[in-house]
Amino acid sequence: KKDKSKDVSVGLMEVDGAIMYYFNDVIKPQVDDSGEMVKVPVLYSNAERWKTAQVDGVIRDNKRQIILPVITFKRTSLTKNDALPVRQYTSENRYDKYSVQQGLTPSRQYHSIAMPDFMTMTYDAIIWTSYTEHMNTIIEKVNWSDGSYWGEPGRFKFRVNIDSFEDATELADRERIVRTSFSFTCNGYLVPDSINKAISTRKYMTPKALTVKEVIS
Repeated sequence: KKDKSKDVSVGLMEVDGAIMYYFNDVIKPQVDDSGEMVKVPVLYSNAERWKTAQVDGVIRDNKRQIILPVITFKRTSLTKNDALPVRQYTSENRYDKYSVQQGLTPSRQYHSIAMPDFMTMTYDAIIWTSYTEHMNTIIEKVNWSDGSYWGEPGRFKFRVNIDSFEDATELADRERIVRTSFSFTCNGYLVPDSINKAISTRKYMTPKALTVKEVIS
């Protein structure tokens, strides 16, 4: 009767949103432009934008002007993995001396939920800047987040591992552009909302057991 568990659904949009939040609100990429700190926009690339960027080598706005600096990323693959959920602390089984002295077997907490599909998601990202100094600043901040759990506090978080960075210097519209590509993997999970409608989320506790032993003196 104290069950406050709610149905939980996690989709690809939630994973992408967690990555976008971490870029904008934790890494906070910005560059020093003549003494003024300029925020670097982070864009999720749809198929059209990503293909255009690969062909032109740049990202352009609606007026066909080159956007610099800018970061873009795109999910490229999904594969299942065998990760297991972590045991959660519960106040029902908190440590106390009485339980230990009396041999009280703690009850177990169970959540009747849809089992998530644990996934490894691969992303490709590209950073564009006008100067190497700007690029170095952004890479240092991104690289520092390798191995961290990306996401919004109080919501879903996913462990992200960053692979190596590949640098390149290009010319577009007679403008020198510094470009760095990198990929990263996100260890996440998926629980479709349609599954939750078929399986209600419930929490229940098993009975506790008191072990009585005969002491022979």
